[in-house]
Amino acid sequence: MFMTLPSWLIHGALLCGVLTTTAVLAEPELDRQQAAQLLQAQQARAVQPWRVPNAVDIERQPNAVLIRQGMALLQNTTRLAGPLVADPGKRFSRNNLNCINCHEAGPSGLPGSKPYGLALVNAIHDYPRLDIKSMRVITLEQRVAGMFGKGEASMGADTPEMKAILAYLSWLGSEAQPGMSMQGTGLARITLPERAADPGRGQALFGQYCVQCHGAQGLGLKAPDFATGGGYVFPPIAGDDTYDDGGHMYMVPLLTQFIHANMPLGSTADTPLLSVEQAYDIAAYVNSELPRRHAPQRGDAYPDPAWRPAGFAVPEHFPDDPTGYQRVRFGPFPTPSE
Repeated sequence: MFMTLPSWLIHGALLCGVLTTTAVLAEPELDRQQAAQLLQAQQARAVQPWRVPNAVDIERQPNAVLIRQGMALLQNTTRLAGPLVADPGKRFSRNNLNCINCHEAGPSGLPGSKPYGLALVNAIHDYPRLDIKSMRVITLEQRVAGMFGKGEASMGADTPEMKAILAYLSWLGSEAQPGMSMQGTGLARITLPERAADPGRGQALFGQYCVQCHGAQGLGLKAPDFATGGGYVFPPIAGDDTYDDGGHMYMVPLLTQFIHANMPLGSTADTPLLSVEQAYDIAAYVNSELPRRHAPQRGDAYPDPAWRPAGFAVPEHFPDDPTGYQRVRFGPFPTPSE
């Protein structure tokens, strides 16, 4: 049986990495009743309209320099904190992606300001929150550190880069009301096809709509100065510099939601360039046929089977049920909540 959960609960405010920080693992694991109570409280929050501050207001803030440093870290993560930066003490990220590759900019150009593009505009008010992947309550600092992953350097709450990112997120959420959720965050609600996803059809669609930016192998287009931290002109969706096989995006329903609202370049939730059917099959192809880094601890994720979301296709959970595994991989799935 599939567990239908709100997409915001699955990925929180940040989606693209795997949360593995020791700080998170040190928190006590919650039982099913405690988790349900937290989920109920989270769902009961009133929903406020989409609000994004004006970028020109940053200079009026007493910590404007710190805010801009945080914004720069999200825009140019690989140059400032990636695995190839000159200073080993700044190599916080394990991959060569920029945060803005996933947490897209809206018309303002601010990282995390695109509606349903994994927006960060209410992140400061969404934490602490339940992380069902570990069944623990986590802070925003823990989430940020987890998204950077286990780089050569460790990012803690007192790290200057963490303080800068939190300053930016605090400013980005400065027009939002605490204690409320917000329209446009998470992923847009869609109705999934009542069939299994078709990776063969997805391969043809990938060649038509995705290869131009992401390449035939999904490895993206490296910047000329990649070797010194320049990252990518177009990010990879395969290989070692993207989400692994235990990440949130490895779930076909969530990847479908993201693709439909954000891909190809120029798509929005209101004006998608692909149909849900097309996004669904592309997601199946990307997650089943393109190689990616293995997450050795993925079998430990979602420790309570009742809270495992639809699409978390980990063969370790289906040792004697290949049919069940294929259904979790490709569906059909229940329609995800917003």
